[in-house]
Amino acid sequence: MKKSLSLLLSFCLTGCAGQPVDSSAILKENTTPKGCLCYRTITEFDYSQPLAETAPVSDEFFSDTAFLGDSRAVGVFDYEVFPQSDVLASIGLSINQWQIKKVIGEGTEKQTVWEALENKPYRRLVLIVGYNELGWEYSSVFKQKLGSLIDGLREIQPDAVLLLQKIYPCSAKGYAREKEVTPERIAEYNAIFTELAQEKRVYLLDPAPLFTDENGDLRAELTDDGVHLNAAGFKIYQNYIKTHVEEESNNEKMECIDPDSAVDRRLPEPGQAEREERGGSDGAVEPESRS
Repeated sequence: MKKSLSLLLSFCLTGCAGQPVDSSAILKENTTPKGCLCYRTITEFDYSQPLAETAPVSDEFFSDTAFLGDSRAVGVFDYEVFPQSDVLASIGLSINQWQIKKVIGEGTEKQTVWEALENKPYRRLVLIVGYNELGWEYSSVFKQKLGSLIDGLREIQPDAVLLLQKIYPCSAKGYAREKEVTPERIAEYNAIFTELAQEKRVYLLDPAPLFTDENGDLRAELTDDGVHLNAAGFKIYQNYIKTHVEEESNNEKMECIDPDSAVDRRLPEPGQAEREERGGSDGAVEPESRS
């Protein structure tokens, strides 16, 4: 039986000889105080919500980040938004071409996005996808394909944090140019992003509110063609990405408790109540039923 925990607990023994127990909701360990019992209570992270604003990180933070996707991702390279990052993207690339279309690199050295990812490990992968798939007949097919893509990325980049960027709108000029692209279709796909983020535990990025006018369209001064960001738009985007990072949004500071009173103040460990009800001890935990 799976049980949703509103609090996650990690601790170290007196003298801090052990390391805090990690969990799927914690991406980065806080510094462990020395010589004491240390507890950290962490609320369950809501992956259906875009990352909240955080303190800005340095450019070096992105040295092991890759931006993946279509022409909207290509702009990250063209405008040198994060020159220390890799951009594995191509104009017109759809998610079902990542393993077959050789678009990364030059000449005979060209690779598919998949091959490039197999040859270099990353700490963060930012997925800028969806726009080229807006014309697909069935959005359910897009959801299935994107879900499979996320699963595949986890296999070939097991140590990477995945961030899925919602589709930002076009300007009025862009909608007039792109007949198959509508605000309603973008909203439908962004709802799929929200569902998959929660199902797959992928972080969501949503810079659109910074780009849009009173009608919800991409502001004219931030785009030249109505679809892609220009230099002014990417300046805003750069600041957004630097102030919406996963480490600062889903964990709280570790608290150091006085060892002399730690026993009295200790929170129960996950599963402790169930073990006590079954008459179990503090020893080995019985495996959960998978029926």
